[in-house]
Order: sequence, then structure tokens, then C-alpha cells
Amino acid sequence: MKNTKNKIKSLIQGDKSNGRIKWSLYGRVWREIGAPYWKWLVGGIIFTILAAGAEAYTITLVQQVVDKAFINKSMAAIYWLGVQVIIAFGAKGAFTYAKSLIMAKGGLLASENLQKKIYHHMTHMNISRFYGDGIGKNLNYFTVQATAVLSLVTNNVVRLVQNIATLAMTLGLMVYYAPQMCVVLMFLTPAIIVPMTLIMRKRRKLSRQSFGIANSVTQQLNQTLQGIKTIQAFANEDKEAKKFSSVLKKSIENSYKSTQTNALRSPLMEFMISIGLCIAMIMGGHFIASGAITTGDFTAFLLALTAAYKPAKSITGTGDTLQHGLLAAEVLFDFLDSKPEITNKPSAKKLTSKKMSVGFHNVSFAYNENESVIKNLSLNVPAGKVCALVGPSGGGKTTLFNLLERFYEPQSGKVTINRQDIKNYTLQSLRENIAEVSQSVFLFNDTIEENIKYGCPNATHEQVVQAAQIANADCFITEFPDGYETIVGEGGALLSGGQKQRIAIARAILKDVPILLLDEATSALDTQSEKLIQAALGDLMRGRTTFVIAHRLSTILDADIICVIKDGEIIEQGTDKELCKLNGEYKKLRDIQFRGTSAKSKKQKS
Repeated sequence: MKNTKNKIKSLIQGDKSNGRIKWSLYGRVWREIGAPYWKWLVGGIIFTILAAGAEAYTITLVQQVVDKAFINKSMAAIYWLGVQVIIAFGAKGAFTYAKSLIMAKGGLLASENLQKKIYHHMTHMNISRFYGDGIGKNLNYFTVQATAVLSLVTNNVVRLVQNIATLAMTLGLMVYYAPQMCVVLMFLTPAIIVPMTLIMRKRRKLSRQSFGIANSVTQQLNQTLQGIKTIQAFANEDKEAKKFSSVLKKSIENSYKSTQTNALRSPLMEFMISIGLCIAMIMGGHFIASGAITTGDFTAFLLALTAAYKPAKSITGTGDTLQHGLLAAEVLFDFLDSKPEITNKPSAKKLTSKKMSVGFHNVSFAYNENESVIKNLSLNVPAGKVCALVGPSGGGKTTLFNLLERFYEPQSGKVTINRQDIKNYTLQSLRENIAEVSQSVFLFNDTIEENIKYGCPNATHEQVVQAAQIANADCFITEFPDGYETIVGEGGALLSGGQKQRIAIARAILKDVPILLLDEATSALDTQSEKLIQAALGDLMRGRTTFVIAHRLSTILDADIICVIKDGEIIEQGTDKELCKLNGEYKKLRDIQFRGTSAKSKKQKS
């Protein structure tokens, strides 16, 4: 993972030893993105060439108008040429319209396919990399990189074909009507190519930098949107605005430098074309006077020369655009090629038991090197038993949940279900058999019913209502005007903490699986609601292997196993009575909590 980050960083910053982007990348872009939609692309190219041909034909009509109509004063020729002009421009418009529709359809299909690939890869990547890279960077794969890569097989290809076809036809007309003049104008070619090459190199460097800056802008913006409540609560709006301003300033500076460099192309091309026109007019006057060419030939030559300006100017910027797209492709493909470390073994089987025991065998784990969170921990929980995990924050309790669900892998030891290493089960079947309710509940921006059904999408409305009633959620849901069809907002922002937690509990109840994980599941509830929920959870836990993380010891007194976890180790283990007899860490925590509760109760009575 570290090597991957360094590789991407070198791509964004521009590794001098790496040189230019490998053009073999374009082959891969074509194979994976363009090839499935080649019919649309070929259709677009055909109509593009036809449109270019229609435009070139109008130049030949001008030559005939001048020589046959104006010089020879033939009204019949004028009428016929006028009709041809209408037909030529009408054909060009029709071909351009057809090209636009065909390319739009092919581009949209290619975009859909690429974004599906990115989304699928993103949802299957390891949690550690997802959070390590940051949400903003992952969003950029959908926007910055995907857009640039798609341009390689849609806009850029067609534009390049159109420009080359138009330029080839106009140059052909120039040679046809006045070959003498073309020989002289050829000497202007080096004067255009050399400075354009220097401009492209500068733009390529700025393009590399733009990806890194775009990541920073998106990341900062995403953090602001995600943490807007915290920002306002600490009155740090100005501080965050300065941070964003600093990142945005770099983006503006990079864009301005890129614009400065790109803007040089136009005046340079216009200056060179003006020199060409000047030379052409002087030479044309000489050749007309000597009878080497006709006035119509000269007029057609000038029109072809000016018509060649636009595609020639566009082609000079195509290399830079292609380089930008290929750089995006390398970054994107590096992401798509990354393999998740946590995958199914070839021999993995489905987990289907109705009763499940869970074991941790000499498990050690660290999120970062040399910072162990779990240290050689062993724990066996028989099927259908309730295991409570208590102890100070940061001791590793939630990490055990992460290891059981295989969001992370232990560095040593193993986690088992029914005495089988969980690596022997498929990831999907493993997680389908576990329901978790955490203190930090996430709800989708959808209806209450859909959020409750998330773990059991085929459930009926009656089953949803029953689960909500057990979770003591039906009482507040039915008070909303839209009831179970109420939209909860982003992350459940339109609900209170207690309401969100009860919906999460209802979701776990409806999922109805053998293993239940409760991480401070009642932390956001008031005392009265907590008592109601505890009764519901008691029914839910019956017959299920349950792990409960709780700081309120009153909620876990009846647990079959209570483990006191401190600094990644189980320092005490037993029932409530057994641990009280030990007179150790658990007894101290219990005395502190119940002494405080007792004092509070006496104060309320008095």
C-alpha cells in the first residue's frame, strides 16, 4: 500500500526519470473503455469525415463561382452553384448533427461502464485503504480522472480525426489549386512546430500538478461538508475558510499558469498565418498576373489556407490533451489494478450454521506498525452466549468487532466461527450472518422503511413495523406526517441520536442473524427508552451469540461472560459475581458507577 501511494505521488508530481507517459496506456484505454463501443465510435468518425468533406467541397464551389460565374458572367452557373452551396452546407449540418448524437450515445455508455468499474472496485476495496486515501481522493476517480480518460476515446479521438481530415483536405486543395505557392509556405512549418513543442512540454508539467491540487481541493471541501456541525460548534468557520482559500489559491495559480501557456498558441498561430497570408497574396498577385493560376484558383487557395488554420491550431493542442488524459489513465488504472488484501480464499465456503460459536486465538493486531492495539488475545464464546466487553476507551474492544467482520486481518493468531478460521468462509456469507449496532449510526438518505430493510431487502412492510415496535421506534415514526416513508436526510441528519439508534436496532432485529454485535447500542437513549430497548435487546439476544461493548455496566450484569479489556489484553474474565469476588478492575468500575447511581437516586428522593 505504501508503494502504491508513492507511485501515485510520483505520477502526480512528475517523476523526471519516468519521462513521458507511456503511449501503450492508450491501447489499454481503448481495450477496456473504447473497444466495447467501437461501432458508435466508427459511426462518429465516418460522419465526421463526411462533414469535413462537405466543408472542403464548399471551397471548390467558391473557385467555380469566381471563375465560371463572376469572370465568365454566367447566370446559369450562379443559380446551379447557389443550389450546390445550400446542399453542401445542409449536408455538413446533417453530418455534424448525426456525429454529435452518435458520439454522445457512445460516450455515455462508455462513461456508465467506467463508473460502474470504479464504483465496484471502490466498494470492494479494504476499509484501511478507503479511509487512508480519503473520501475526496476517491471521489476524484469519478470526476477528474474518469472524465479525462473518457475524453481519450470520445471527444479527443473524434476531434483529432475531424481536424486531421479537414487539414488533409484543405492542404490537398491548396496543392491542387496552387502548388507553386505551397512550396514557399512549407518553410513556415518549422517556425510553428518548434514553439508549439515547447508550449506542450510546459502544459504537460502543469497537468501533472493539477491532479494533486484537485485532490487537495476535493478533500478539503469534503471534510468541510462532513464536519460542518463540528466546525460551527467550535466557531472555526474562518479557520476552515482560510485552509480552503489556501488550497484553492494553488488551484487558481496552476490554472492561470496553464491558461497563460495555452494562450500563447493562439497569437503564435495567428501571427504565422498572417505571414502566410501576406506571402500568399504577394505571390498570388504575381502568379495571376503571369497567368500561372486563375483568380478562382487563388481565391480557393486563400480560403483553403484560412480553413486550415482552425484544425492546425487544434492539432497543436491535441498532444497536450492526450498527455493529460493518459496521465489520468495511469492514475486511474493504478487504482483499478490495486488488489484488496482481504479476499475470499479459492476454497472458501458459505457460512450457513444456525448456531455459531466465536473464538479469538492468540490474536495480535496493530493499525500502525509498532502500535499494537490487540496483544496475543484469546477468547472463546460458545454459541448462543452473551459476551460483554468492558474497560477504558482505546483498549481494543471495537477492534475485535472489526476483526470478526474481517474489515482487518490480525497480524498473528486467528479468529474462528464454529472452530473454523473465518478465512475459510466467503466474505459475503460471513457478513450476512452478523448484525451490528454501533454508537455512531449511519443511515442512508432514504426513507425510514428502506433504512430498516437495508439488511433484509425482501422484508414486508408488516415485518418492518414489527421490528420497529420491538425496537421502540414505531412510536416516533408514526408521529411523522409521512410515517415510514419519511426521508431521514444525509446520514440521518433529520433525526435525533436516539431515533437513529432505535432505527439501527430495528434494522438488526429485522436482519435476524446468529451473531449480534452491540457497540454502545443504547448510548444515545434516555433512561426510559433505554429500559424499553434493553428488554427488546434481551429478546433479540436470546439464542444468538452476542458481543456487547458497554460503558454502562448496568446493561451487561446478566452477560454470560464479561471481559475487562485494557491495553489490548483481557485482564479479567468471568460472570458479574465471579468478577466481583476478584475485587479487581471490574469491581472498581462497578463500584464507581453504582455508587454514583445510588447517590443520584438518594438525592432525587430527598
